[in-house]
Amino acid sequence: MDPESSGTLQSPSTNSDSKTGSSKSVASSVEQREKDMDLTKDNAASPIDLECHIQCERITKILDEAIYKSKLAICLPELVKEYRLLHKVLSRPHMDDLIFIFEQYDNPLFSASLLNMAVMDDLKGGDVSLKNRLNPELGHLMYILNSYPELRPTVEEMIEKTRAVEKHAPSPGMEFLFELERFRDLMVRQMETTAAEELAVKINTRKLETSNEQLITRIKEYTLILKEESERFEQTISLKAELIQKLEHELANLNYDATVRLKKKILDSERQMVLATRTHAVKNEMLKEEEIETREAYENLLRQHLMEEKNQRARRFKVETQLLSWLQKYDLEMSDKQVELDEFSQKYDDEVDKCEELQKKLAEQDIEYIPLMAEREEEYHQEMTEKMNKFLMEHAARVIQHAWREVLINRNEKKKLKKLLKKIQAAAAPTELLQGKKGKK
Repeated sequence: MDPESSGTLQSPSTNSDSKTGSSKSVASSVEQREKDMDLTKDNAASPIDLECHIQCERITKILDEAIYKSKLAICLPELVKEYRLLHKVLSRPHMDDLIFIFEQYDNPLFSASLLNMAVMDDLKGGDVSLKNRLNPELGHLMYILNSYPELRPTVEEMIEKTRAVEKHAPSPGMEFLFELERFRDLMVRQMETTAAEELAVKINTRKLETSNEQLITRIKEYTLILKEESERFEQTISLKAELIQKLEHELANLNYDATVRLKKKILDSERQMVLATRTHAVKNEMLKEEEIETREAYENLLRQHLMEEKNQRARRFKVETQLLSWLQKYDLEMSDKQVELDEFSQKYDDEVDKCEELQKKLAEQDIEYIPLMAEREEEYHQEMTEKMNKFLMEHAARVIQHAWREVLINRNEKKKLKKLLKKIQAAAAPTELLQGKKGKK
């Protein structure tokens, strides 16, 4: 089996960044179990167990990559706004490709076709740049951002913020991410469960099925009882319907009596209305006299309010003159402060220029640093593959030696059995001869 395809050889940096959320506890338990297993001893796990373990790690790695890519896709609209961070992390050609993609999506050249014939020829020749593309896809942007592990912490921070904001009503993308993380945890849990645990679950389900059948029989018995009770209930309802008809007839008689009484009450109320109108006319005259008195009081109050308004206008004029004098003083003081502000802004611009120069120097250093880290990663990968191959060879040699010993033991036992059979046959021959002589006599 190729160790590169198994997915077990991972660098510690990528492995630590891919753990997220609730899957960290499950992954740490798996790693602790790997440390406890000593694969160099004779009582080590069988090749099937090793293969299952390798496939388990491979599946978890694939799911972790899928979770990170989905997080990156969710954070993509916010991540492309962080121009300074992308400029620090990404290389110059990748940054140019990103800017070109943004420009094409802001002002696309064509919308019908994705590529022209010249671009197809360039791609076949090995030119993968985006300069000749008419409508570049966002898949290339995802590929660029996924190839930089330095963006993982920022992506995780953005996801945590969106989780806190969309806690009660998550978006479809966040719901997909939650379901994918749950699926990953469920897969790890399912791969960790043993055959004994699965058998116990099956036994429990069988018990539940038997109890369910018993409950179904009881439900059928109860349904029969309910049918009998419903028939009795229908009989009682028919008796009550007859009573209701009798009561309706009595109600009709009572309604007739009530209408007669209502007519009498209406006549009484009309008489009372006539008396009330007369009393209201008297009250209306009294209210007119009160209206004349209130108008006189209103005119007196209006005169008083006009005098107060004149006094308030005089006070307002004084306040406005004071405010104008204070504004003149403020203008004189702010002219002096403006000079100081200009000096501070000039110092700030100088510091910004220095920071840009330092960023350029850091980008030049990254050009030398990134290839060195890639060489170191390749050496680490090669060393781990050699160790894995050596371990597999040693394990295979032990298995072959053990099988050869069993073959030698079986051969020795077969030889012993053949010798015993020959001795038994040699001892049985003279007894047969004696029996034959007795028969002839």
